[in-house]
Amino acid sequence: MGKIAWWPVKDQDGEEPQGSLQGIHFQLDEVTDQMKKNLKKILQVENNLHDLLDTSEKMDIEAKKLRQKSNEVARSCWWKNIKLVEAIVVVALIIVLIIILLATGVIPVNASVLPITATTTP
Repeated sequence: MGKIAWWPVKDQDGEEPQGSLQGIHFQLDEVTDQMKKNLKKILQVENNLHDLLDTSEKMDIEAKKLRQKSNEVARSCWWKNIKLVEAIVVVALIIVLIIILLATGVIPVNASVLPITATTTP
């Protein structure tokens, strides 16, 4: 931003304008030009702020969607993990049951035992 000199002022050619009224008009034109530049800058900043606000709102919406999706994926993985643990426990219980049945003799292990067959007398 340039300084506005109140006295003496120079016009665009670098010369001092003649008469106080002409000098005041020149200064008024300078001030008006500077105010127009400042207003343009303010409008640009305002547009940039609106763009930034829109982008921020979009990012907030996307972050909420991402959070929701990650919760869904975490819940899905948790259920898969639970199902896997259940399957492992069932297999382990079946193995333990088979071992117990083999140890108590409910399931015969010895192949030398011949099945009982009906004998006929002649």
